[in-house]
Amino acid sequence: MRKSQVVDLLARRLGVRATRLTSLTQRLADAGLVHVSSGPPYADVTPTEVARILLVAVADEGLAAAPATVERYGQLRGRSSTLEAALAHALARPEALPPARSGLELHVGDQPYAVLTTVSADGALSNVFGDLPAVETVDRIVTVSGGALFAIAQEIGGMSAAEVAALLGSAI
Repeated sequence: MRKSQVVDLLARRLGVRATRLTSLTQRLADAGLVHVSSGPPYADVTPTEVARILLVAVADEGLAAAPATVERYGQLRGRSSTLEAALAHALARPEALPPARSGLELHVGDQPYAVLTTVSADGALSNVFGDLPAVETVDRIVTVSGGALFAIAQEIGGMSAAEVAALLGSAI
């Protein structure tokens, strides 16, 4: 999927303005965090790039801060990986993101952390990324539902929005 298609998909599924997300993504491209296409053939976005665009969309701390935002939240460490890597891995495997049992909770503030819940053959697994502060010091908590993550993963995998809506039993 091309970068512009990913931006449109994430804007629609996350409820953010496409123009805002396009500007944030351009800042990531300027910083070398997502690829820059100079003409056909256009390269597909990697799962890591999708995770970066998703993180900058939900944790939006301003245009100038877009690269730092991705670094700050994407590099939060969990038990075995970073949030960026775990999110990229989950988005490449829609079966790990059943709508009713998965999700992403991002705590934005002085001591950021995130909780990513995915499902494996062993059951639901919530991974904490970053250190839980002794005292809650968040400015805001952003939640991405399992349904939104599932829909994003399915559409990136090639399903149409209508097919995903039918799977979810909802409107496009």
